[in-house]
Amino acid sequence: MAKAYQEGSNGWSVRPQIGGERLYLSGFATKTEAQEEAKRLANEAAKAGSPKHQGPHRTSVAKALLQCALERLPYLKSAPQEARRINRFLRAGGLPELQLTPLTKADTPAVRTGQLFDVKVDRAAAPGVIPKGLHEHRARVASKTADSDMRRARLAHRKVAYVTRHEMQEFINALRSDGLSASTIALEQAVLRSLFNYTHNCWHWTSPPENPATGLKMPQIDNGRDRVMSEEEQARLDAALAECRNGMVAPMLTLLRETAMRSSEPLERACWSDVDWARNVLSLRDAKGGKRDVPLSPDAIAALQSLLDHQATSLPKVSEAMRRAAVAPNAPIVQMTYEALKAAWKRACERAGVEDLRLHDLRHTSATRMALKTGNVFLVKALTGHKTMSQVQRYVNVKADDVVKVMHAGQDRVKPEINDVVDDEPSPSCIELALTPSPHSNVVHVRFGGAGRAA
Repeated sequence: MAKAYQEGSNGWSVRPQIGGERLYLSGFATKTEAQEEAKRLANEAAKAGSPKHQGPHRTSVAKALLQCALERLPYLKSAPQEARRINRFLRAGGLPELQLTPLTKADTPAVRTGQLFDVKVDRAAAPGVIPKGLHEHRARVASKTADSDMRRARLAHRKVAYVTRHEMQEFINALRSDGLSASTIALEQAVLRSLFNYTHNCWHWTSPPENPATGLKMPQIDNGRDRVMSEEEQARLDAALAECRNGMVAPMLTLLRETAMRSSEPLERACWSDVDWARNVLSLRDAKGGKRDVPLSPDAIAALQSLLDHQATSLPKVSEAMRRAAVAPNAPIVQMTYEALKAAWKRACERAGVEDLRLHDLRHTSATRMALKTGNVFLVKALTGHKTMSQVQRYVNVKADDVVKVMHAGQDRVKPEINDVVDDEPSPSCIELALTPSPHSNVVHVRFGGAGRAA
């Protein structure tokens, strides 16, 4: 065991060699503390095994993020979003950025093993050229995030073993001061939390002993949304969508409204071979929550038929049956991008005069309508594909007006006029009292009626 030594005003230091890694530990108040820390690290390394890569004392946070991304991101559906957040730390740490390429060929060995992306390091990445007219805007944005950018760079260069919880808390506080939303801050924290978990569980890194990205004071996330499209808005939107030049937009949006699917599911993960026309089911092989079957309503079936006809019209002009048969089973159901669909949706809402209605609100609309129609939350859960009831509750947005409609369904009540309700005292000829109780009960009988009405 290496001996501790006093190092001027820095206190006591020790340089143990653990698992083939030469460490430098300093800042201890006493010689005993320095040697005890070296002994603790040696014992933990012996239990966990040799650390992978260069270890936490010689690897910066940015470099660890890069190595971790190369191992994890190829198998994550959220890899593009995750890579953008990791690249911020890589730029701050002076490292090359990540570049992702989706794997689309189903016959490649990588896809068969579950790999979704090819992740490479773009060493030639250079800062993009700022277009003319945007320099002032970029400067204002940079000035707003100056504090958090500075702390991000400090974290990126910090060795993993020496990252502390209070540094993480200062980074979170800086993000809040710079005006980032609570959900964005939570995603920034998640990047570092996942890193420390991965280094501890997969790389056998024993330092820091606890995950410094946990136990932080985080802003409260309030991103709940209860916007549901009304029947009147749907009628206006249907009229506006009928004017779209792209014939796939209207049936695609109908499919989303009727099935509660996420936009990415029919756009990126569904092909014609997934449609079971006999069962009225669309089988998603790789949805966000895994494999699931999507129930298809009559309107959803009609929307799929419209999409099929639209693809068939682009084929050689033969009979309709032959054109449909010529559509490849592995062809995507919808041949358009999310950006194109979102732009068409925005223009349709503007033409229809519908405000504050997003594409994802169609998922809320479908779930809420199923709940009102059936009153069965299990049917809603099967429709949305959620795993827990708490997730379903976020999408069932029943309001007071919906309850009133259910209460008064099937009743054609005519509200009385005020003059009909307020009347003079009834005349004795209109009310006959039977004051003599029945011999079998003590109920007093009252008979309402006019003078000419039979008793």
